[in-house]
Amino acid sequence: MAKSKSGEPGSRPNTIGLSSNELHRLLNTLDQGRKPGSANRSHARWQYNQASLPVQIIHPTGNEVHVRMACRNLSKGGIALLHRSFLHLGTQCNVTLTDPHHGEVIVSGRVVRCIHIAGMIHEIGIAFENEIEIREIIRPDPMQELFAVERADPASLVGTILLVEDSDMDARLVRHYLRDTQLRIKHVSTLADAEREAKSGVGLILCDIHLGGEDGGRLPKRLHEIGAPHPPVIMVSADTSQSTRDLVGHPAVQGFLAKPFTQDNLIRAIAEFFREPEEGEGDGSGGPGASSLDRQVYEAMMPELRKTVDKLVEAAEAGDTARVLAVLMQLRGVAPVLGHADLAMLLETMTFQLSSDLDIAAIRDQIGEVKELCGQIAGGT
Repeated sequence: MAKSKSGEPGSRPNTIGLSSNELHRLLNTLDQGRKPGSANRSHARWQYNQASLPVQIIHPTGNEVHVRMACRNLSKGGIALLHRSFLHLGTQCNVTLTDPHHGEVIVSGRVVRCIHIAGMIHEIGIAFENEIEIREIIRPDPMQELFAVERADPASLVGTILLVEDSDMDARLVRHYLRDTQLRIKHVSTLADAEREAKSGVGLILCDIHLGGEDGGRLPKRLHEIGAPHPPVIMVSADTSQSTRDLVGHPAVQGFLAKPFTQDNLIRAIAEFFREPEEGEGDGSGGPGASSLDRQVYEAMMPELRKTVDKLVEAAEAGDTARVLAVLMQLRGVAPVLGHADLAMLLETMTFQLSSDLDIAAIRDQIGEVKELCGQIAGGT
């Protein structure tokens, strides 16, 4: 096999001759015209705006060329590069990526797409021979809901999930959203029960950060301390404060879902850790609001709504600030899903005020409003 190395001139960071700033402007223009995700694409594309990635091109003739290309985006299954010329479909390419832990990693693939962009610039789509662990290459903002899966067939998800959630309403929502999967859901409401169930073996833990008087964020560390199996952990919360950001940034936490989350986001987050579909349409349903729930599920949640409000009142009367805040966050997470924006806005204001001054007396009137609003909601079913 003939070989020839052809590097780029020292002043050219890539084959299209664009600096990092020039590339950033071009990519912004391209992304503005980008169409929504394809119904046939399994893996989500993450921005990976690298100006100079080493690429080995092995032409059908056997000739090898070593160049540096600008990168547009990256997924578990492939990469989009910008190149100065056309490449034939099927051309083999070896792309060098940088793993912060393992250094340079060479990933092999073949050209599956070559689209003319402008002038001499072509977008080259390369499908990897083997999927990569994209989170090992790109470290996203821990509070940013980035999913490596763009499309997931709920029926293809098989395994066991441990749901650690002290809100019966939120637990019911999760079960409703996952009703079309083949997932077995173990539901517990305390850290002690979570530790016990985790020992029996689960594929994923979905854990609320605020578990009444307990800190759900301690769970990954506790599992490590007791030597229990440590599956991936996705934290969920309506709290997006700096303390939550610090917690979610812990290496043991694999993802974060902000309440209220949609059915689509929940399924995509879970699909990253379970089997993904090869063909077919994604679920595509979901979204906050009463329309995302059927009437039977909505009505079944009403007794739980009343109980949660009772807990709020009891905690306020007992002067338990931490418990009041935890219950407010439970209600805040579910109100938009039930389709009540007015209640959600009131709860958000109360949560912010109590978090700031820790004075239950300052929100006592609003607690009465919440009780009245929830009574109207539950009484109208």
